[in-house]
Amino acid sequence: MRIDLHAHTTHSDGTLSPSELVRLAWQKGLGALAITDHDTTEGLAEAHRVGEQVGVEILDGCEVTALLPSGIVHILAYGFPVDDADFQALLERVRTGRDERNVAILAKLESLGIQLTHEDICRHAIGKVVARPHIATALVEHGHADDLREAFQRYLKDGGPAYVQATVPPAEEVVAAVAAVGGIAVLAHPRSLRLGSRRAYDQLFGQLAAAGLAGVEVGHPSHDVNQRRMFAALASQHDLVPSAGSDFHGSNKPHIELGTGDGSIEVTYDVWERLRARRCRSA
Repeated sequence: MRIDLHAHTTHSDGTLSPSELVRLAWQKGLGALAITDHDTTEGLAEAHRVGEQVGVEILDGCEVTALLPSGIVHILAYGFPVDDADFQALLERVRTGRDERNVAILAKLESLGIQLTHEDICRHAIGKVVARPHIATALVEHGHADDLREAFQRYLKDGGPAYVQATVPPAEEVVAAVAAVGGIAVLAHPRSLRLGSRRAYDQLFGQLAAAGLAGVEVGHPSHDVNQRRMFAALASQHDLVPSAGSDFHGSNKPHIELGTGDGSIEVTYDVWERLRARRCRSA
């Protein structure tokens, strides 16, 4: 059974509603789909309702923003109790850090001569999470960029003139919090960390494994063949499950297809079973 373990809806920075995303998964023949919106679980109830109607198993997920000394990192959380008060408090803390960052980004844009209001960006967000793609959309809408890619390249990319790092919990704390509520923590797209050496990734995988990390997203559209080999070898070395996902965002990433990513992603149900087994072993 083909599945996808990494996909976003309009509740974070995707462009399809949970219902639309689940129906797309059904059209593509996926048997299971993890909804992994950034720092929110708001879309899960709707996804479950539609999943039951069309016959797609919905896996509860969330991509949690966390911090390393080198910068922002994302932790994919799966299989947690959605209504757990401690876990929801963690997500609220992360969203607060995001909101504070957005204010700082608007201030930086103003210093560059670009006037955008909070209402300008919130108009493009459906749920609780307002993220850089929403700011990029507002930049395009107001004529400061031709498309989202240009908005990121000119202003919002990491290290760009309007970039601000969010104040969020440390990665080890997030991993431990996911494990503490019986969830499964997976390090998302490690290439994005740009750590620079195999040794640095080896140290990070070891540190997060000690905190309760269950897996690493080895297969991701941004990873080339050599990177996938390295991440797979390090995952094996640290007894972590090699996972994968498309990281689907709809038209915000038009070259990425649900289920297959850039065409190189293939995830089968046994990956999910291995991750679930790790949770059971850790309990």
